[in-house]
Amino acid sequence: MKTGLYSLMLGCNTLLLPLAFPSISIAQPIAAENISQWQGFNAPTGIATAKDGTIYVTNWGGNTVDKIASDGSRTVFLTGISSPAGIVIDNDGTIFVASYSGDYIEAIAPDGARKRLVEGLATPTGLALAANGQLLVANRAAGQILSINKSNSQQRVVARSLSLPVGVVEMKDGSLVSSQYGGRVTRIKPDGTTQELGKEFIRPGVGILADGDDAVFVIDNGANVVRRVSFSGQTQTIGPEMTGGSAVALGWGNSNELLAGAWGNNRIYRIHLTR
Repeated sequence: MKTGLYSLMLGCNTLLLPLAFPSISIAQPIAAENISQWQGFNAPTGIATAKDGTIYVTNWGGNTVDKIASDGSRTVFLTGISSPAGIVIDNDGTIFVASYSGDYIEAIAPDGARKRLVEGLATPTGLALAANGQLLVANRAAGQILSINKSNSQQRVVARSLSLPVGVVEMKDGSLVSSQYGGRVTRIKPDGTTQELGKEFIRPGVGILADGDDAVFVIDNGANVVRRVSFSGQTQTIGPEMTGGSAVALGWGNSNELLAGAWGNNRIYRIHLTR
């Protein structure tokens, strides 16, 4: 699976593909170095990496999405989207972006055509793709995780009673894990039972990624670090604290790295993983 950017190496929201889960061995402790890479964003909230290595970053404060090419050059990819938060890229290249303040999900086709997939949500934040092809949405103000059919926009609630959910990822066993601004990281199993994993977190942020079959990386907005927590309850801090504060975004980059975005200094960091 891909990883990514900044030599912290920290930060971003990532490409989540159906049935594509990070498969790196987790038997050994993970080390990371933390180095700042890109700056000049505007409240980076979501990060996704395309198959060709292009990185997309949502600028919550600028109502834009930036595109970073493999050579490091940066351009504005999308404008006119209200407070863009989560971002995810489908197998066919369609990009989905959540509008936090507009309460809608926008789909951008590979040819650039734009449409609103669904409207009337409740501050949608993090996005992910499920193995069945459905779009998963952390519907923050409603305390829910939604599953949305990308073909007909039909939606259903797949998790509820969460504490300001801002991130979601599906695991290989079909369970969902949600990061919640209210202080929780919750695993929702296929049978509906739950497991709380966030006791070591201060305030989980938008970025959450599967790490193998039984662990997740989660951005801890309250501590400005990335943490890895396993289903056995073990928690490890990955890399040093991000200077500048208000770490929000997390995603896979391109070379066994994580990408992390911080609002405090509007930078994207790269977290290189050594196992």
